Amino acid sequence: MNGLSIKQNLEAIAPVLPTDVLLIAISGGMDSVALAYLCKLEGYTIELVHCNFQLRGEESERDEKFVRQLAATWNIPLHVQRFDTNAYAIECRCSIQEAARDLRYKWFVDLLTQFPRLKWIATAHHKDDQAETLLMNFLRGTGLSGLTGIPARNGNVLRPLLTVAHEKLEKFVQENQLSYVIDSSNQKEAYTRNYFRHTIIPALQKVYPAVVDNLADNQARFVGIEKLYQHLVSIQIKKIIKEKNGEYAVSVATLSRFKGTSLLYEMLYPFGFSASQLVEATKLMHARTGAHLVASVGNWRLIKHRNWLLLSPFKSQETDFILVPETQTAIEFAAGKITFKKSSNANKLALPTTAAIALLDYQSLEFPLQIRRWREGDYFYPLGMSKKKKLSRFLIDGKFSLPDKEKVWVLTAGEKIVWVIGIRIDDRFKLTAKSREVFCITYSPSVYS
Repeated sequence: MNGLSIKQNLEAIAPVLPTDVLLIAISGGMDSVALAYLCKLEGYTIELVHCNFQLRGEESERDEKFVRQLAATWNIPLHVQRFDTNAYAIECRCSIQEAARDLRYKWFVDLLTQFPRLKWIATAHHKDDQAETLLMNFLRGTGLSGLTGIPARNGNVLRPLLTVAHEKLEKFVQENQLSYVIDSSNQKEAYTRNYFRHTIIPALQKVYPAVVDNLADNQARFVGIEKLYQHLVSIQIKKIIKEKNGEYAVSVATLSRFKGTSLLYEMLYPFGFSASQLVEATKLMHARTGAHLVASVGNWRLIKHRNWLLLSPFKSQETDFILVPETQTAIEFAAGKITFKKSSNANKLALPTTAAIALLDYQSLEFPLQIRRWREGDYFYPLGMSKKKKLSRFLIDGKFSLPDKEKVWVLTAGEKIVWVIGIRIDDRFKLTAKSREVFCITYSPSVYS
């Protein structure tokens, strides 16, 4: 077949041993019957697997019956599964074709898990399928990965006939007098692939007789190009993106040096952003601080913060108060750990040199204290100021990004903010010449906060 035996084709794409058991996906059609027979002739131990999607009424039953008879004639084990494909498509809100593909491959994986003797699954996709896929992807619009077509190997799923033309398979079946069934739906041009198979490709062959071979050759080249592209993109992303505590940042100026949107897309795709969100993501580069875009899948956001784009995950926002009794010496919460110590040596304590330590006038506190996340409407008197200030404005003036704002917690006494934890104490609770006792609080932030 095309100068290669099925054994050579298999070994070219995976470490298949002569002793490995192959599970052959068989519909009963010409291509899958040819694949099963080729593997049988080569001496492989094979088993057959047939999906009855129950989409074509009596014809689906005919196909299953044919496969059962074939397996019995060849004395080969057979696995059959019947699916309610229509119900699955409705439940998952996908097309019938997508539903059938999902059901098929999920079951294949289950079989490999259930029967350890089965090492590989082989499907009968051939060169003409490859050409059709490549052309369809190109015309509907795709990135470089879409031009790589059908992979010869996807995990344990192998497609050893991708280099073999349909007409060669047809000739092989005729020469070996193999029986098979015909799927009438393959003749209906209402399906996009059938329209390409019966109308578009034949029309192109009138101008370019070798169009199927040319498309298949292009696909092989695109696979190599795509691997090189992904390698270079990976190197570039590692250079420009900065990671800290589970969040990622990239300079807008740096990103702007790369023309087009390819790098931005490759950067965002692993975080659940889709190609359709690329326009909005690009607009964020010129948006105001705080503007953000939520990924279509998962829980990531892309946030504009000054001259940066930030990738930040959503985090649960605890709203309950954490009470701090007067006798409490330490407490752990989502943002880290706080320790408390009362001292009577107010005049001997040196002023803290870090915002992680707060020295407060003990007499001005009202217990129990509370620890909570800040919220809109909060205000306090920042140390050194005689006028109150909204905490939201304080954070804006401090150039806090949206993810950083979400990490801010406050310590309160009654309704008054005592300390914006780890940032600034309230002027009303500072030590004065009249302070007799000091409440010393030390904050150790969590590296994951």
